[in-house]
Amino acid sequence: MSTHHDIYSTLKDFIGFTDADAEHLTALAPIFAQYGAEITDGFYAQLLQREDAAALLEGQVDRLKRTHTRWMGELFAGEYGEAYFENRWKIGLAHVRVGVKPWYVEAVTSYLRAAGLTALQREVKDPELLAARAASLIKILDLDLMIINLAYGEERLDRLSSFTGMSRKLLERCVSQARAK
Repeated sequence: MSTHHDIYSTLKDFIGFTDADAEHLTALAPIFAQYGAEITDGFYAQLLQREDAAALLEGQVDRLKRTHTRWMGELFAGEYGEAYFENRWKIGLAHVRVGVKPWYVEAVTSYLRAAGLTALQREVKDPELLAARAASLIKILDLDLMIINLAYGEERLDRLSSFTGMSRKLLERCVSQARAK
């Protein structure tokens, strides 16, 4: 059975995340330091327009913005090994615990991709460098999304197992054998 770290390694290999991507991302740190607050504010403004999201955020926006800023800084810190994975895994579990819908994480990641690419286009004038750095940004955002989604799935199966008393192995077999009607 694969460990979560094995899955993370497989995902990185599959999307071609390399040391060059890590270098591109660290080079982007100053750009995201410059535009990060604008991106974070825009992202939370979008969330607050949604009644269900606004209810989850009530009274916590300033704290969550600080958390988001820290998360964004980690995207450009240059360390993408097991500690990075563990941090992102904890984020996924925290989202499940507080009731963030999985599709919000995907929508937010899409928002961040678009806002991030806009920031890059403002600052990186060389077309080849822009393309390479944009690809690295997309890869790390997608890796984060993959890890968070993996954590969601695992946590939900754990909760179902605990609630029903069914073993994880049996639940996995049920899921894999279920046919859509």
